[in-house]
Amino acid sequence: MNTKERIIQALEEAKGKYVSGESLADDFGLSRNAVWKAINDLKKAGYNIESVRNRGYMLHESSDIISKAGIALCLHKMISDSMANGMLDKLCVYENLDSTNTQAKREMVVGNFDISDKTVIVARTQSSGRGHGGTDFDSPDGGIYLSIILDPKMLHVTAPITETVADMVKSVIEELYGIKCDRKADNSLYVGKDKICGILTEAVSDLETGVYSSFIVGIGIRSDILCGAADIRPSKNLVIATLIAEFSKMSTDKA
Repeated sequence: MNTKERIIQALEEAKGKYVSGESLADDFGLSRNAVWKAINDLKKAGYNIESVRNRGYMLHESSDIISKAGIALCLHKMISDSMANGMLDKLCVYENLDSTNTQAKREMVVGNFDISDKTVIVARTQSSGRGHGGTDFDSPDGGIYLSIILDPKMLHVTAPITETVADMVKSVIEELYGIKCDRKADNSLYVGKDKICGILTEAVSDLETGVYSSFIVGIGIRSDILCGAADIRPSKNLVIATLIAEFSKMSTDKA
C-alpha cells in the first residue's frame, strides 16, 4: 500500500475518533509533513477528515468513499483472515473506468490474474457502463459498480448464474438497507418503480472447445436511490465487502 492507502486504513479503523499525526508518522515511518500532505490529498479526494491541533485527524462517520482499506476492514469482520486476504489480493479499486466488465476482460487478456482467484474490479464511477442488449447503464458518482471474474468449475450453484447473483444481491440489499425490493424477469432489481440494481453476466469461452472458461458478473447498484428510500444507510464499503463475502461462499476452491 502507498502512503495515502495506509493512512486512510488507519483512519477507517478509528473512524469517528482522532488519530494523532505523530502516531501516524511513527507507525508508518513517515515525516509529519508527509502525513499532512497525504491528509490534504485525501481531503481533496472527498474524504471528510477533520484536522484539529493537538488532537490529530478524524475521519467522520458520515464519510462514505469506496476504498480498498474500507472494504478490507469490513471484510475481515465477515470471513476468515486467510480467505479475506486471498480475496483482497485480487481486489482492484479505481476512481473511474469506462466499464468494470471491460476492465475485467482487459485483465484477463494481459494475464494479470488467474480466473480461479475471483478477481474483483470496483469503480467509483463508470463513463461507459453497459446494460443488457448493448444499452447504457448510468453510473454517476455515489453508486456501487463492480465486476467479479468467476471460474465455472468452482461455482457451487444450481440455478443460472445471473439469477443466482440477482437473488444474492437482493438479499444483501434487503438486509443492509432494511428495504424490500423486487427482481424482474431480466434480473434487475427495483424498489417501487425505481430501478436500483442491474446485473450483466458475460461468458468467456475457449475458442477451440467452445467451453465456458469464465464468467464476468457486473453489478451496478444505485445506492443514492436506495438511501433516499431506506431508513438504514450502510456504507458503500460495507455493501461491497458483503457482496464479496457472499461470492466467496458461491465460488470456493475445491479441496
